[in-house]
Amino acid sequence: MSQMATVGTPQVSNYSGRIVEIEVTGVCRQDVKRVSAYKIKVPQSRMNQKMREIYRLGGQVTAVKPLG
Repeated sequence: MSQMATVGTPQVSNYSGRIVEIEVTGVCRQDVKRVSAYKIKVPQSRMNQKMREIYRLGGQVTAVKPLG
């Protein structure tokens, strides 16, 4: 059986540098404009936290797109 050699250091994914755009509808907050849909840009490492906040406020996530 042949052995496979690796050269260099293994790369670890760094999610904090990636940005995602979350499209939201139906949030009822006073500090958010009264529009049917809006977009939020957050680091990918905070995406789940932001989506939980949106759902807690009664909103719906309609799309998530990675940027860059």
